[in-house]
Amino acid sequence: TIVLDLGCNMNITEEILLTRVERFVEDRLKNRLSNKMYFHNLEHTLLVVEGVQLIGRAVGLNNDECLLLILAAFLHDVGYTEKYVGHEEESANIAAEFLTENGLEPEKIEVVKECIKATKFPQQPENKLQMVICDADFYHFALQDYQDYADRLKAEWETNLNLFYTNLEWDTLNFNMLSAHEYFTSYGKEVLQEKKKFNLERLKNRIS
Repeated sequence: TIVLDLGCNMNITEEILLTRVERFVEDRLKNRLSNKMYFHNLEHTLLVVEGVQLIGRAVGLNNDECLLLILAAFLHDVGYTEKYVGHEEESANIAAEFLTENGLEPEKIEVVKECIKATKFPQQPENKLQMVICDADFYHFALQDYQDYADRLKAEWETNLNLFYTNLEWDTLNFNMLSAHEYFTSYGKEVLQEKKKFNLERLKNRIS
């Protein structure tokens, strides 16, 4: 069950919707996602949900914004159950269908869809909510076990995209990626960026 840690006061209807989305996503990813998705799986989705709550609280989002972001975070990768390349568009469509069935207003569904699409790389968020989910999607760049996530993504690309790298090539690719990447929110710039430097330093030592 989700621990909502935003200081948001969700009403009972919103709490029911969040419980439903969590069950829907968990069921879909467990039963329809390839077991060769070593990185983009339920664990990653829950990390992004955690990330939007943490960043959202730090940047002062209101209740409505919290709700829409958590919905988007849960649903942002469900498209991987249908296709690998282009999964963002697929995720947005699945999200729209699910949220329509569960009575969310059309204008709010549109916000969720646009947040999901904003996670497409290279990220180009156009508003505060999109900036929060984009930062949450790369929340793992700032975690101490970043290398574990990087190793899993390497295995996933090999299996699903036939992209093969030596360890040195992969470390170099990741170093360049983290060097070029910038967080969008104030929390990302002030807190996550600092933590990311630790992983950059480790990568630098591995390739030198």
